Amino acid sequence: MRYPPGMEKLTVDSLRTLARAQGLELTDTELAGLLPLVEAGRAGLAAIRDIPLETEPASQYRIF
Repeated sequence: MRYPPGMEKLTVDSLRTLARAQGLELTDTELAGLLPLVEAGRAGLAAIRDIPLETEPASQYRIF
C-alpha cells in the first residue's frame, strides 16, 4: 500500500480520533471493519496522482 509522503498509515486509534472529530462514536468492531475500506479509498486517491495530467478523461459529461 502506498501513500503520499504526508499520509501516515491509519490505525484503529487514528480512525477513532478522526471519527470523533466528525461527531461519531464507533465501536472497536465498527472501526476494525471500516479500516480496510478507508485504506482502500486512500490507496485509490494516491493512485490518481500517478496519472499524467495530459491524460484525457475516459468519459465526458455533456449537458447538450
